[in-house]
Amino acid sequence: PEVRQSVFDIERFWLDKGVDGFRMDVINLISKPAGLPDVPGVATAGTTLAFVADGPRLNEFLKQMNEEVLSHYDVMTVGEMPGSTPEDAIKYTGLKSNELNMVFQFEHVLLSPNPDVRLDKWNDEPVKLPELKVALNKWQKALDGKGWNSLYWNNHDQPRAVSRFANDDPKYRVRAAKMLGTTLHMMQGTPYVYEGEELGMTNAHHTKLNQYEDLES
Repeated sequence: PEVRQSVFDIERFWLDKGVDGFRMDVINLISKPAGLPDVPGVATAGTTLAFVADGPRLNEFLKQMNEEVLSHYDVMTVGEMPGSTPEDAIKYTGLKSNELNMVFQFEHVLLSPNPDVRLDKWNDEPVKLPELKVALNKWQKALDGKGWNSLYWNNHDQPRAVSRFANDDPKYRVRAAKMLGTTLHMMQGTPYVYEGEELGMTNAHHTKLNQYEDLES
């Protein structure tokens, strides 16, 4: 309870200064299994996430945050929730849930993983259009009238949208960027435009590793 109250105090500090809301990083990991047991077997990103995400008290914590802080301000909240399903999104961000306004889900940005799991999101396989349509359609239909979608193509953890989902060849870059922007903004939900996306920015395509300043590269 003391930890939660200090988090609430921090939120009130910024809300009283006039911020319009919060993007809550991996918020669905705040309720851990009782006793904090070790992940069984070999711990990987996948097994660890499945073990600690969407814990038994997550709804309780989010409702308390809303009741004690968020509901007293005119703000927007979005929770980053890796591994979430539409059913989870409705539970935590449904129109009548009184918890958060929407979630960031990752289904469409994790399509077509390279067989080499070490590459993770840096895989160079093109996304298959039918799979992308299925993923987007799934969330649009499931949340219609029940919750609210957050719409995005890329962020600080993802490759550039034009390079990832379309074609960044100079001949096609502008048309591809406009196509992605139109697709995003014509769906139901709140669109998020990541810095540089409004310019149709592409991946860097450097030729030597020492040309990159990105830590993960």
